[in-house]
Amino acid sequence: MVEKKDRERWNDWGIGLLLQGDLKGAEYAFRKVTEAEPGYADGWLNVARALIQEGETDAAKPFIEKALSIDSSLGRIWFFKAMIQKADGDFDGAVASLKRVQQQYPRDRVALNQLGRILFLERQYADAVTALQGVLAVDPEDVQAHYNLMLAYRGLGNVAGAQREQKLFERFKADESAQSITSKPRMSNAEANNERQLIHDHESCLQ
Repeated sequence: MVEKKDRERWNDWGIGLLLQGDLKGAEYAFRKVTEAEPGYADGWLNVARALIQEGETDAAKPFIEKALSIDSSLGRIWFFKAMIQKADGDFDGAVASLKRVQQQYPRDRVALNQLGRILFLERQYADAVTALQGVLAVDPEDVQAHYNLMLAYRGLGNVAGAQREQKLFERFKADESAQSITSKPRMSNAEANNERQLIHDHESCLQ
């Protein structure tokens, strides 16, 4: 039987497995977290995160809803709800969920990038530009933002803006050899590696 005192151990193990790409193992560990402390919202959320990465978005839905029923104030739950809504083609719902994240963390570049991308898919090009410019205010070298800005400017018929963003995208595009060079230093620096992850947690991001 899993006891409450085991929650942190199972959760830490699950996070480690998730980062290693062992999604089934992570899902198993996070389910143990929910057994150890059913009132811990992150346990349910983390099961959903593993399922989303497995592509099992339908299976993730009840876990997201359970997490929200425990603590709907957590921005990170709304972020992953938005990822499910995006996968379902519910762009309006995804935008609404991401705006809840943005209200709490207006400078979160991951949420802003997703918001900009979905607004682009909805052909709300001007709003997409605004969201993506918010990303660049945080990180002027964000490759994803420059790429989506290029597309949004094309949608607006802004040729000069699209050309500028294309140049910046090509300039900042990740170089595979550079990534391999920096991998070892990042592995020895937990904070630096955390910042490198697409979805990561700290005081200003999805918490």
